[in-house]
Amino acid sequence: MKKTQAGMIKINQLSKHFGSLVAVNNIKLEINEPGLYIFVGANGSGKTTLFNLINGLILPSYGEIVFNNTAKGNKIEAFTGISTEPFKTEPYLTVEGIAEISRFIKKVPKSEIEKWLSFWGLQQAKQKIFKNLSTGMKKRLSLALSLFGNPNLIFWDEPFNGLDPLGIEILIQLISKLLHQEKYIFLSTHLLNEISTVEATYFVMHEGKIIGTVHKNSKNKKTSILKLLKQI
Repeated sequence: MKKTQAGMIKINQLSKHFGSLVAVNNIKLEINEPGLYIFVGANGSGKTTLFNLINGLILPSYGEIVFNNTAKGNKIEAFTGISTEPFKTEPYLTVEGIAEISRFIKKVPKSEIEKWLSFWGLQQAKQKIFKNLSTGMKKRLSLALSLFGNPNLIFWDEPFNGLDPLGIEILIQLISKLLHQEKYIFLSTHLLNEISTVEATYFVMHEGKIIGTVHKNSKNKKTSILKLLKQI
């Protein structure tokens, strides 16, 4: 299978400061092969900020993000999908209304709404307002929106949070399907058991830095990750 054209991402000395707080601290990272890349760390370790920086939701204090040998600019957004944690939007918009806005931004056909809302079991909730959705339904909606436009790079921040067992199973099966399509999946989690059966490269984060990498071919990945975390 031919590799996708939108792929290689290189991060050079990336930092983000919020006043005196250094949320992301001089990260250097290069990824040029499709696969599953999992960022592990405690709350406040910088995972969410890093994802938001890559997707242009916030601006870096220093450093740059290079996408296919071109400084990021606004080009990466056309190839990415992101599910944020927590997922926030206008509380009185309906599920269908939120999906319509996302469809407009992504410039995709209306069929995308039906496809992904159906996939995540949200057909009967289309006229519900966001404020009245359960935590699990909000998570499913966020994941659905991240898939609009068939993105090559997918960023899921704590995607298992709030999902019921069926939702978790759907997500794991979807990850396998997307990997067969040679997508780039970036996922943050602190629930190692949920994705222990999926081949992945792990980046362990602490205080805004990547303090260790556990490669997909490594043996005893979970043990290696826990060892890195215990050294903090």
